Amino acid sequence: MKRVLIFICFLSFSGLAQAADEEFLQQIYNKIPAQYVESINVEDVAVAFLKGISSVDKNLKVGDDDTKVSLYYQGRLQKSVRKPEDRNNVNAWVKLSSEIMDKATEVSKQAFRRDFEMPDLMMQEAIKIFDEDTKFYFDAESAKDKRLKHMRNFAARKEGQNLYIKILAFNNYTLEEVKKAINDNKDAKGLIIDLRGSPGGQLGTAIEVADLFLDEGIVVSTQGRKQQENIYYNSEEGDIWKDKPIVVLIDGKTASAAEVLAAALQEQSRAKVVGTKSFGKGTIQNLIYFNNGAVLSLTNAYFYTPSGRRLDKQGVMPDICTFEMPEGKNIDNLLAVKVKNCLAEERENSILELEVAEKLLEL
Repeated sequence: MKRVLIFICFLSFSGLAQAADEEFLQQIYNKIPAQYVESINVEDVAVAFLKGISSVDKNLKVGDDDTKVSLYYQGRLQKSVRKPEDRNNVNAWVKLSSEIMDKATEVSKQAFRRDFEMPDLMMQEAIKIFDEDTKFYFDAESAKDKRLKHMRNFAARKEGQNLYIKILAFNNYTLEEVKKAINDNKDAKGLIIDLRGSPGGQLGTAIEVADLFLDEGIVVSTQGRKQQENIYYNSEEGDIWKDKPIVVLIDGKTASAAEVLAAALQEQSRAKVVGTKSFGKGTIQNLIYFNNGAVLSLTNAYFYTPSGRRLDKQGVMPDICTFEMPEGKNIDNLLAVKVKNCLAEERENSILELEVAEKLLEL
């Protein structure tokens, strides 16, 4: 009698687990095709998810062709299931996926032992078909947007007749710190904004900082698959720096919100940009919470510069390129060179960019 009770409990618990997996699959196959920044169909998502089964057991492999999805174990066919006639039928793909996963737990001891974590492991592998900024987290705690940590996120000082501002991360304090630095140094002739090494931070803060120096005009826009969801961020009238010259420094580590600021000031003809091509991270992620506690950070839009150029993978191209330029380079010769192939390079500690900026502010 005791054995029977244990067996019944096991069946009941397995049924609950299977139902949870199917709900998880429903969410994946519904939400990703609807929200991803590029067009993707349910079949592509489902096949990528199923091929992730190799991360559970390297002896498992899923192959697909025009008509069916097949599961192999140690190179031997275990199960083939015909693809749905309607390749975007979510319910049909959930059923097919469940059949493949169930068969995997029958033939693989490792898959059987990892049954409860198998969907998460497969999803973590599946996101490789998306852009590199899409991330999958096993729990919400891991997905929290942690504040960018540096010993100093902001610094400001007077360099001769110019004001030098260094922004390592855009956070809740950046805007007020920039305002204070400007107001405390109104007698400065020029401004150097150093964004080298800055991975970005809060987009809204970068937009507000750009607005300080722009007298109306587009700062940045975010665009996804649906045109009606495009958002344009515009600056308001008024330039806190009163049209005095500005030079922005960037390098290969300048990314995201920092690139937004550099591109806005450059394309609105408010600043000259010195350094190397920036990193080129211009995506926005939406968090999708799943029933099992996992979270998918899915890219759903791109940043576009005021001229309509996409930042992602392209970055910001400087007006004056210092790529692979040694310290002590003749600045007059450097200023005369037209920018052609300026690659990304980490130059946060280089003095040359500062010297070039000071020269530009004198002109």
